[in-house]
Amino acid sequence: MEKVCLDYEAALDFLRGEYNTMKKIKYYVDREDLCISSLCMMQLALVIKKHAVIHTFANSATVLPFDKKAAEVAGRIIFESREKGVDPPSLESLITASVCISQNALLFTRNPTKFDGIRGLRRV
Repeated sequence: MEKVCLDYEAALDFLRGEYNTMKKIKYYVDREDLCISSLCMMQLALVIKKHAVIHTFANSATVLPFDKKAAEVAGRIIFESREKGVDPPSLESLITASVCISQNALLFTRNPTKFDGIRGLRRV
């Protein structure tokens, strides 16, 4: 079973009941291990007032940590960006991508351009 990690925007759309996102995510729910990053969980806690909703969602998804391995991946991504002479991704995109790569998870995002040029990142 593959891990499919929702980024913050996709997770928020899902929790708000956005039809297109829910339809796409529903495809993966029964086939794959649905995940969010620990950063995503924190971001959801900042904007969703009903914390029971976040806890229910987090209990039904795997929460992937930003750990030592992810930190090493993040450093590589920043280094490679600088080597190419381009700005590294935003901190949010960097952490999300690093967690996905380090956990061998596919990224589910509604804004793929935020993750352009990140070597090793796989998307659904």
